[in-house]
Amino acid sequence: RLPAPRPRPPLPPPLPGATTVAAVGDSITAGYLSSCGQSYPHQLQRMLGPAYRVTNFGVGGTTLLRKGDRPYWNTSAFASASASNADVVVLMLGTNDAKRWQWPKLHGEYEGDYGALISVFKRMPSKPAIFLMRPPPLYRDGVYGMLQVAVNSDLQRLVPKVAKDNGLAPPIDLFGLFQGECPIASGTPGHAPNATDVVCDWVGANGADGCHPNNEGYGRLAELVWQLITRSAARSSL
Repeated sequence: RLPAPRPRPPLPPPLPGATTVAAVGDSITAGYLSSCGQSYPHQLQRMLGPAYRVTNFGVGGTTLLRKGDRPYWNTSAFASASASNADVVVLMLGTNDAKRWQWPKLHGEYEGDYGALISVFKRMPSKPAIFLMRPPPLYRDGVYGMLQVAVNSDLQRLVPKVAKDNGLAPPIDLFGLFQGECPIASGTPGHAPNATDVVCDWVGANGADGCHPNNEGYGRLAELVWQLITRSAARSSL
């Protein structure tokens, strides 16, 4: 048995006037299956350093769809995030929308509900930079009740369209990031879904969870977000 990971030293407190980052999403943002608190927002805070303050507004099991089984809209985290006046907002919702009992009948409302959510954050006085994320692949059809085609095809097509339609930069490509480490064809355009585990070393439960990253996967995710935020900050300072 491998030894349990040791907690890292505590992070230094953010500086006064730190740039604020709101991480908004579901269990992948909340950090489900991470250990020692190594969610992607926590690791992003470590990467960005004390000139930034990253707040995790992730809530497990929540949907973007307002008619979904657990809408993010109805959570206290949404109320806090939408009142945060953050300088940067990073959004990733949709994986729970892909559940078999709601995606087939509600998928047509996804773009409109996402646009409405973006508008909420656009109205904050801080006028934040807003970035969407394409969710990582679903490595097993039916895991957590999710449809692999919905995650690996539909959301990968819809999220970039939502970003473009709402005047945002192209989304952060977590799907491509994970495909580069653990390729999967199942559920992608032209390929049937597969209910057999595809093990990935960036995924929780010893690679077999099928949906949620492990500490390494969350770290890779955080690194991609860190690169985007720091590049954007460098451009805005020119």
